[in-house]
Amino acid sequence: MTGGLSQRLAAHAAATPDKIAVRFLEKGEGETQSLTYAELAAGTARLAGVLRARGLAGRPVILAIPAGTAFVTALLAVISAGAIAVPVPFPPLGEGRNRFRAIVSGLPGAAILAATPGIVEAGDPALGERLLDLGALTQASKGASEGPATPPVQPEPDAPAVIQFSSGSTAQPRGIVVTHGNIAANVAMMAEGFALDRTSVCVHWLPPHHDMGLFGAILAPLWFGAETVLMPAFAFLQKPLRWLGAISAHGGTITGGPNFAYELSLRRIGAAELARLDLSHLSVAYCGAEPVRAASLAAFAAHTACAGLRAEALLPCYGLAEATLLVSGTAGLGLRTARTTVFGRKAERAVCGTPPPGCTVTIRDPQSGALLVPGETGEICVSGTHVAAGEWQSGRIVPLANAASSRDGERYLRTGDLGFEAPEGLVVVDRIKDMICLQGRNIHAVDVESAAVAAGGGVIAAAAAFAVDDDARERIVLLCEVPARERASLDPALESRLATAIGADCGVRPQIVWMRHGALPRTTSGKIRRQAARQEFLEGRVLSLAIEMRHAETSD
Repeated sequence: MTGGLSQRLAAHAAATPDKIAVRFLEKGEGETQSLTYAELAAGTARLAGVLRARGLAGRPVILAIPAGTAFVTALLAVISAGAIAVPVPFPPLGEGRNRFRAIVSGLPGAAILAATPGIVEAGDPALGERLLDLGALTQASKGASEGPATPPVQPEPDAPAVIQFSSGSTAQPRGIVVTHGNIAANVAMMAEGFALDRTSVCVHWLPPHHDMGLFGAILAPLWFGAETVLMPAFAFLQKPLRWLGAISAHGGTITGGPNFAYELSLRRIGAAELARLDLSHLSVAYCGAEPVRAASLAAFAAHTACAGLRAEALLPCYGLAEATLLVSGTAGLGLRTARTTVFGRKAERAVCGTPPPGCTVTIRDPQSGALLVPGETGEICVSGTHVAAGEWQSGRIVPLANAASSRDGERYLRTGDLGFEAPEGLVVVDRIKDMICLQGRNIHAVDVESAAVAAGGGVIAAAAAFAVDDDARERIVLLCEVPARERASLDPALESRLATAIGADCGVRPQIVWMRHGALPRTTSGKIRRQAARQEFLEGRVLSLAIEMRHAETSD
């Protein structure tokens, strides 16, 4: 089957009109919304016609719509209308509120398609003239035609389809322009890397404004005529059992999430609960979007084996918004590790598979750009038709800030990530900006954090390591989150044990600061923002667990 998104959607509706395209579990358990392919195609085509009639083709349209079938229909309609979809966290809460404001102010010419315009206007009355009421437009589209509208002409491959704002783990989010051609190229790579086809049942809780949720959980499954089962991210975070429960209930074959999702499931789902689940249909459980910890995935596989999860379903992968989503990942091989050396000690790192056809990965010297040989650690660089067209600035597309060219004219994307090529595949080491230089030595923050989590024995939920220089001496600080149920029984000797373990693994003994779970700054997709944590520490804004407990005692 050929064609773009709207053509493929219409073809799926013609071939399998009654097949469920999207199921939505509003509270993560019972199904509350669903659309067949016929319903989805008809609703998309009608709404796209209304949006075109309003002259939105070629303009950014901010999707101020919560996760659900209405979001999926609106997303497809905006893209099919030739407009540029801009997913945002909605309703804007916490860190998402700042992100929403930054995106809206950074796209002054964008329309705002809102499910609840009152929420948007209450935050900023000046936005009223840019608002489009999704409910009113949907109703108008139903009155415009009794049946499905004729699918629009497919936009050119180089036409913008989505402005995907990067998660901003080390910097402010940037508006990455993903074209129709980029999407077509990367979903084909996902089909190869994740063994995705029309028989797949994909189950996800990932936020739809994040690249993994947008392309991995929504657009890729629908592109191939698969079934996708969605739930809000907060439903998973409140009760991780809902994720695995949905996989069991719907016979999920493909799922995925960041490393923290697997660790959270380990801590919060007991053996008795797992014994009631059936995960035997799951063929791919991918892990990406943040450093993949081999120990976490190995423990998750062992923990869920009683529910039928096969170890070969685990799929460490690597990707980024500037490459649409997927860069490297291989289905069916399970968790594989490669050995590297950290201060003379052997360390095991997860292998993130190999690049699918059409994607080229090279490892280059971060300063000179020279190609490095397999096994040498350098900057991961990517080229292929899935690499984004550029960034959106002041109403136009400008080249990616991290685009580069070799001396012979080869263009590639500098990812800002360190890694090396092992015989088994790509191994991701760390963010270049998060690498710690201490007394002339390079120390990877992820190594310090991994050593702490391993030595903590389940007490540490998350950690952030960074270097500080207070003029007296240069040192490493490690901020460690502790779940509420672990605080009362926190062993006073744990700090010493962690420092010793980190010293043995990484050659340094950090200053350790305990924090409540959730206190570390994160992106809206859940990534730890190490540089933001460092800034908060330097400014004295880190509320340590000891200080919090003292405040609680005072208030009592």
